[in-house]
Amino acid sequence: MDSIDYLRDEIKSYFPESTELQLSSRYDKQPRFNFYFQIVSDYRYLLYLNWDGEGYRFTLKCLEFSSKELLSQLIADYTDGGSRVFNVGQPKSTISFIYREKDNLSGTEFKGTNSSAFDSNAMSGKELMQCVDPAYA
Repeated sequence: MDSIDYLRDEIKSYFPESTELQLSSRYDKQPRFNFYFQIVSDYRYLLYLNWDGEGYRFTLKCLEFSSKELLSQLIADYTDGGSRVFNVGQPKSTISFIYREKDNLSGTEFKGTNSSAFDSNAMSGKELMQCVDPAYA
């Protein structure tokens, strides 16, 4: 899907050291609506992208964990355990949005995000990432 590929590229562009976490092949037949990104290694924050499964509604969260060691262990467990391993993470910032087209996103709900000035009805991918960047949020 173009929107998910676009959002993955925006995450990788804004956070160049980020990596998308992969599940084991036993999950291949299940539809995927949740995507996790390690921002940098040895960090206690993780990005979580949720697609509603229909249309172009998404939620992007920066999850905070009590320590980078805990998050490292959870990342190792994710491959076989799935997303439930991250349930201990607390949202540091959350933005819900609609993908209209590349660099044309419409923010619908903001929680704990930074207060950068932007038009929430016409956000760029960079502005979206700034909303959940733990350095600013």
